[in-house]
Amino acid sequence: MAHQFSRILCPLDFDDNSMRALDTAARLARENNGTVFVLHVVPLIIPATGMPVYVDLYKDQEEIAKTKLLEIANKQLSGLKYELLLHTGEPAGTILNAEKKISADVVVMATHGRRGFKRFFLGSIAELVLRESTCPVLVVRGTPTQNDLVATWMTKNPVTATPHEKLSTVAAKMHAGGFRCAPILGDGAPVGIVTDRDIRQYSNFLDQTEAFKAMSEPLITVTPSTHIREAARLLRERKIGALPVVEDGKLVGVITTDDVLQALTQAEHAE
Repeated sequence: MAHQFSRILCPLDFDDNSMRALDTAARLARENNGTVFVLHVVPLIIPATGMPVYVDLYKDQEEIAKTKLLEIANKQLSGLKYELLLHTGEPAGTILNAEKKISADVVVMATHGRRGFKRFFLGSIAELVLRESTCPVLVVRGTPTQNDLVATWMTKNPVTATPHEKLSTVAAKMHAGGFRCAPILGDGAPVGIVTDRDIRQYSNFLDQTEAFKAMSEPLITVTPSTHIREAARLLRERKIGALPVVEDGKLVGVITTDDVLQALTQAEHAE
């Protein structure tokens, strides 16, 4: 039986990502006849002395936030059941406390769009909530930039081979082009991939072995619009070194572990 998300907590900080999270929360509410609890947290600053700034100093921010919450709810939650929650405090802890107080069935929240390796998978607040939450957490990611996509990092003209080519020929192609893998194509579509590791396993029989006998299966592919972190996940979990990139059934490139590491390195330097 499908889980019913009737009490949906959606933290909102008014940026574009959190507004997309609110759209998702609203859709869940419509599907489940549920209530959206929209939470905005005014961060409480802790000065160097370790003493919190008095909450009275945040009254203006709270009033501005309250006005924004009402405007957003009237526009995006029309016809739905909802409650607006406004608190001052540490964001992650406040979200977790609100989750328990309202007995939330699910938390729908956004990442914060930070760049670099430290925030490559999740923003710190989302990460803390995921770790400590006692109910499911649905994380809504921001719209990826061009640098987040496989298309930016893939090799666009990789060396390829046919299923019945001898491994000696495939190995020579890979060596000449400086490649560590070669997608195997049948009628222009990838049907497998041969890596330098596969070549080594048949090192004594390269002239007698056809590519299809050595190629890795089942074939795992991505598209040019696949997020680079999804490619990284596949490479890591499947313990492979490369993924053919396919569009409209045709090979358009290859993304390797080295390519992903380069993307991560550039993101780290850009932070």
